[in-house]
Amino acid sequence: MEDRKRTAKVLLDNAREFLEGLRDRVRFNEVTLETLLDVQSIFVLGLADASLYAFSIGHDEVVEDSYRLFLEGLEVLEAGHLFISEPGLDLWLSPLKNLNPERGFSLDRRFSLLGEPKPTMVWANRVVQLRNALHGKPVRDPMRNIGYGIDEGDRRFLVLLRAVRRLYSLYPAPVEEVARLLALELKMGLDEKPLKCSDGTCKGIMKLPDVSSFRKTVSGDVDIYYSIESPKDLHSRWGSLSFGNVREIVVFSRKRGKGFRLRVTP
Repeated sequence: MEDRKRTAKVLLDNAREFLEGLRDRVRFNEVTLETLLDVQSIFVLGLADASLYAFSIGHDEVVEDSYRLFLEGLEVLEAGHLFISEPGLDLWLSPLKNLNPERGFSLDRRFSLLGEPKPTMVWANRVVQLRNALHGKPVRDPMRNIGYGIDEGDRRFLVLLRAVRRLYSLYPAPVEEVARLLALELKMGLDEKPLKCSDGTCKGIMKLPDVSSFRKTVSGDVDIYYSIESPKDLHSRWGSLSFGNVREIVVFSRKRGKGFRLRVTP
């Protein structure tokens, strides 16, 4: 926890120092391409990660400071006409011009066919939406809205899981969302406790129950079993698909000999 606290503070301090220098560069018209790339990496990403690390450990003052500093930075970018993107250089500042500072960006999966979110959109969401979570506003689909782009090989992945767990502790999520988080935690070797669910129950188990009637999906060392009410099957030459209302989910790690049983309340 101390390492995450220290990391969050360093990232916040670096972003604050950079913004002071950026004000001068804008004032004296000394902004370069390198400056813009640093805006993206040191300032926007820096504040995003500061918020993530701080939120995961309840260091909420840093989350609030990151948000305030981010808004100050947007004003400087606007004054300097610096909302510029250059795909060839992986520079994506232009989306920030359309940021809603009260809600962040909507990265709803239903609109994913319109294009994948730009990195700065997700980074901005980490700053805005994690701060909003401290003020009564839950984060919808947090693994996407604040975690898109952080995969299991990323050093921040465990921090992301802890941040999502805290979000679900503040705002209980549906059984299926909670099950996905628990499966990732088991896969990564985290020893976490059951979570409340908004539409059912969750309890820890130390042995695999009878799941002979469940549909099984496999995710590495962790098995996930679904009990579907009145399942319907669709078949084609490309494969089969089952769908219906999920009534129960069992998440179990045979390697660790533990897991969770989640039930939807009728």
